[in-house]
Amino acid sequence: MKTRRLSLFVRSFTVAMLWAAAGLLNAQTDIPAFGPVFLQNEVATVMITMDPDSADAMLFGDVDYAASNPFPAVIEYQSSVLDTLIDTVAVRLRGNTSLFAPKKSFKVDLNAFIPGQKFADLEKINLNANQNDPSLLRAALSWNILRRMGLAGSRTSMVRLMLNGEYMGAYVNTEHMDEEFVEEYYDKDGGNFYKCLWPATLEYEGASSDDYKFEVNGRRVYELKTNTEEDDYSDIAEFIGVLNNTPAEDFSCAIEEVFNVADFLKVMALDVVSANWDGYAGNKNNFYLYHNPQTGLFDYIAYDLDNTWGIDWVDGDWESRNPYAWSPEYRPLYDRLMEVDEYRSWYTHYLRKVVEEYAHPDSVAAFLEPRMAALYPAVATDTYYPQSFGFNTNDFEASLEEAWGGHVEYGIMPWLENRSYSLYTQLDPEEPVLILHELEDNAPVLDSLRVRAIADAGDDAIELTCWIDAGAGPQPYAMYDDGAHGDRKAGDGTWGIKVPIQWNWTTVDYQVQATASSGLERWLPCAPLTVTVGLSPSDLVVNELMSSNANNVSDAFGEFDDWVELFNAGDYPIELGGKYLTDNLSVPNKYALPSGTIAPGQWAFYWLDNDPEQGEYHAPFTLSSTGDEIALFEWNDTEEVWVLLDFFAFGQSEQDASLGRYPDGADYWVWFATPTAASTNNYAIILDVGETPGRQARVMGPNPSSSCVAWDGLPASGALWDAQGQLRRTFSHVNGLCRDGLSAGVYMLTLDDGSRWRWIVVD
Repeated sequence: MKTRRLSLFVRSFTVAMLWAAAGLLNAQTDIPAFGPVFLQNEVATVMITMDPDSADAMLFGDVDYAASNPFPAVIEYQSSVLDTLIDTVAVRLRGNTSLFAPKKSFKVDLNAFIPGQKFADLEKINLNANQNDPSLLRAALSWNILRRMGLAGSRTSMVRLMLNGEYMGAYVNTEHMDEEFVEEYYDKDGGNFYKCLWPATLEYEGASSDDYKFEVNGRRVYELKTNTEEDDYSDIAEFIGVLNNTPAEDFSCAIEEVFNVADFLKVMALDVVSANWDGYAGNKNNFYLYHNPQTGLFDYIAYDLDNTWGIDWVDGDWESRNPYAWSPEYRPLYDRLMEVDEYRSWYTHYLRKVVEEYAHPDSVAAFLEPRMAALYPAVATDTYYPQSFGFNTNDFEASLEEAWGGHVEYGIMPWLENRSYSLYTQLDPEEPVLILHELEDNAPVLDSLRVRAIADAGDDAIELTCWIDAGAGPQPYAMYDDGAHGDRKAGDGTWGIKVPIQWNWTTVDYQVQATASSGLERWLPCAPLTVTVGLSPSDLVVNELMSSNANNVSDAFGEFDDWVELFNAGDYPIELGGKYLTDNLSVPNKYALPSGTIAPGQWAFYWLDNDPEQGEYHAPFTLSSTGDEIALFEWNDTEEVWVLLDFFAFGQSEQDASLGRYPDGADYWVWFATPTAASTNNYAIILDVGETPGRQARVMGPNPSSSCVAWDGLPASGALWDAQGQLRRTFSHVNGLCRDGLSAGVYMLTLDDGSRWRWIVVD
């Protein structure tokens, strides 16, 4: 029986109310909207202003220095929807071989000099010259297809670049892959994110995690881009070990426990259709691996997609190459998957989908033609455009249909025609397919077990069943793709089920079964998965927090940051070492508490500011003022499990108000008008009528009450919120409310005249 390592012990008190506010079953991959920085229907203007000597050094000096040493600058972004000036940013060259091209590519780092500075939620802007591509848009086409396939892929847009008033030419603004990218696509960024560059073969180097920290040309081949302080490579070492060392008869079950096979095969299908020879399977280069905490799997993310759609620097005859023998050399991730008949059929299915849908000539033309028309004026006046290879505006206009020669062996559309014809002559015969992958649960489980999986049976009908065993034998629960059962959107191929936890459940085993009308059947995982239920009894609790601190409590650096307070509600001192705080239950160890003890009735205080460099009491995450969660974990060495000590989820925060237990350590949470950081909540000023400036003084009673509450004055409209900030009810033009099914607890009443009360409902 497999067991989730994020296991928990049973807690004696009820936590359903706390859990109700948490949306813990997050999507594995969300495709964000393009947003104002990535406009699809116009060419924006980017203006960079910097010291002229710095500009000369960057353009004409030592390229290695200019690529590794950012220069201070000011950037302005102008479009039909934005006109934004951002002071004090950093600009450097980007690329590898492109560093030596006349037309440079640039990286703009917005927070290099001002920590936390962003532009439309971006910390970096990549301005790619794409100087080897006469269309400038081959990479953008590939990114667009990946996004349409439901995969993580950079957003792109077209821009004109000005540097100190000089026109630098037409560029493609390409979303940078970093923590913000991960957060956009995977909801939260707690997992390890590796940039993999040549020669990243994913071959076995040894059992030690340090074996995968080796360098080539002064950089790590597998470079960890998140969680760098921990520098823990044990996850990628485990993945590569499973990939290379698992016997063939056990391979499919083992690899699906550590790697997202189906989505990798989707990327490979696009690589093969577009002839991305500079990726993993071709040149062991240019990809990312993200260890997704929501699924426990590594996700493969493609990167640097300009050498595609008929561009060939290595004479690889890619247009005719066998899709099942794509790698020129041994690549364990590709070759071992091709040895599994089931995976080969998935791959064949995805190849047909790419050719017939995502890269169909009509679809490709619909993407490229309007963008090339919009980009033409910028290219026509781009004096740098011809300097690398002699391209001219005629070459740009003809790039869809005509080869340029040299490394540009095909126009995009002829390439697609030739490659598609070649593929159809080599593809395995079409046959029924059943794809089931990306199993996801909401461990730790408190109020209900929520399970989600992705399934695809082509044109065949499909049914999913979750078999759940809480001690009385496996019971079937139908799963749904209707948008109402913990799945994503109706009809999107993601299936879900929510099963309420019963009071006597301590562990739950489950397994998902998929059946197709073709007769195919698949189970995921190969053996039932076990999750445990509840919180562990603990006297150490989260006691107060603040997620919208504008003017109230400042740290030693004069910054008004998020913070959290812990409280020892017991009778004995508690050791803080070995305990962790996190804003993501799937990543328990985000912040290790500094060693020390907390005495009974005392408090411990920590800044949640994502500034760990400011000291050990500064955690590497922040809270969202629109609603978030916080959890306290402990690692149990004996059981080798994570133990959840406390958890709290909250909704929209009011600026400069804190949320805390009242009194200290109690089960009730209320809003405080004046935060009580690192001190008792017992005498806090609770947000109530007349206690916040500008609010009208109405009289309400009885309070506490067991049935109804009323207020004086004119009838009012408003809303009722529970202690976790979740909207429970709205009302209009009334003088009171009745309990009407509300359980005992603390609620917040907000009226449209600005009044607000704490209403205590009692039994």
